[in-house]
Amino acid sequence: MVVASAYQDRALRSRLRMLEAATGCFVERGYDATSMQDIAAAAGVSVGLVCRYFPTREHLALAVFDRLADELAEHAVALAPGTLAERFVTLMHVRIAQIDHQRRPLTALLGKAVDPQSPLYALGEATESMRAKVSGALGVVVAGALDAPGAAKIAATTTQLLYTLHLGVVLATLARPESSFAKALVEQMGHGLKLLRLPMAHTFINTRLRPMLLDKARPVDVDVVRDILAILFRDNRVLPGVTQGLTKTSEALHRPRVESAVRAQRPIELVLPAFPAKSPSLEKVLGPLPDLAEVRALERLHELLDQIEARHEYGAQLTICSDGHVFADLVGVSDDDVSAYKRALLALVDDPRIRWFDLGTAFGDDLAPAALRAQLVARYAETEADLRARAGTSASLRAQIDGIHRFLADDEPALVPGITKNQARKQTRPRAYEVVRRSEAWGALVADVFPQALRLSIHPQPDPSTKIGMNLLGVDDPWLTPWHGCAVVSRQGTRLMHRKDAEAIGAVVVVDDDGRPSHLELPNQTALKGGSRR
Repeated sequence: MVVASAYQDRALRSRLRMLEAATGCFVERGYDATSMQDIAAAAGVSVGLVCRYFPTREHLALAVFDRLADELAEHAVALAPGTLAERFVTLMHVRIAQIDHQRRPLTALLGKAVDPQSPLYALGEATESMRAKVSGALGVVVAGALDAPGAAKIAATTTQLLYTLHLGVVLATLARPESSFAKALVEQMGHGLKLLRLPMAHTFINTRLRPMLLDKARPVDVDVVRDILAILFRDNRVLPGVTQGLTKTSEALHRPRVESAVRAQRPIELVLPAFPAKSPSLEKVLGPLPDLAEVRALERLHELLDQIEARHEYGAQLTICSDGHVFADLVGVSDDDVSAYKRALLALVDDPRIRWFDLGTAFGDDLAPAALRAQLVARYAETEADLRARAGTSASLRAQIDGIHRFLADDEPALVPGITKNQARKQTRPRAYEVVRRSEAWGALVADVFPQALRLSIHPQPDPSTKIGMNLLGVDDPWLTPWHGCAVVSRQGTRLMHRKDAEAIGAVVVVDDDGRPSHLELPNQTALKGGSRR
């Protein structure tokens, strides 16, 4: 595993401060009244350094727009069932509200966005990442519609049509200060989509629209793109009742980003928030340091990168975004244990394709963990009231909160001896909300730092989701992870289990050469229920 150099960490923190400073200045002073000197002063860096990352104010405004593309995708996966026209209209009203909120900086992009000679041209290379995110969101609109076209080719061309209509909505919103014009236009687009015969429009889109959108784009090997997606969704973790594997909606959402990387001949960029620290409960784990469970999980990530590299010569790069210090005070793990876990984990694997990122990387290793958490919450977290309001309308968010609540309630007896199960559940429910609140803040930070990356997750996901759930070890429980369990070795291979469950069927602790607990082992004649792939 490669840890970024101090220089790289400083560069990352500087870029993040510049983006945050620019966003704040644009909102507080207005785009026209904000100079590069203002942004540099707010970020605490030199003007020259700002210009190295963002040559003009327009480049900073484009970064703000890229953030909005991530938000649009989150809204798209949460769309209610409906027709294609209904879902498109709903998402475009979200788009109008986004642009209204950031009108001044985005208006500054308008002239450059329609100029093919500008580096910020809407269909140019600089905006490809943003186009991929928006195309994925619109692909979800199509794939998840009640009247979705059955043929894949027609679905793809329909997404291109919606992208063109979306550009019209963006231009209409920016061109007129009042949003009523853009909203009326969206309603008319919705009426038109209801009347549109998609198979008849297929030829027109391919012969007229497609060349306009992709006339300068390098061809992409569709088989390579499809294979990479299949690798990422192989044995993916999903919520109960959700179809496993690569579905039409998942493919529609994630395909554009993979296509963008393959077309640009660059590595597939992946981020995985994971490897925080071991659970404090010795009924689940062997101790506070990484063991064979982490070794097998890292091997799985290594295999994933190997599989992608076998299909895409530029390979993939994965950043482990460790969130240990994000949640330590909520889950009963000391910050010292988190730091010790990190040091031991970094010593396990030497793979230049796997990198490390944490709160210290983002805000500075000189800050204490509590100060790092405060920075994250202040800059990125929504209010608890807003989170609870969303949970009232989102089944997938409630499922996530319930899963975290179960973890916390299970671990509480290890922290508070003598507590009853009912007391543990009651005491940990508010903390479950705070874990999810910080988790989403951490996700927003990661998205800012790695804007082109595909987001992996060790938690089960709905379909579609902006995150791709990963099963790091053979496990029946969709919520069990290496830091909440032990590696159990039997004649069938290695499987992940809670320590107390493994010992209940006769497994015994095995120590490594340093005398540290490594894993549990079953007698040769004992088979693990369900077997294992590892």
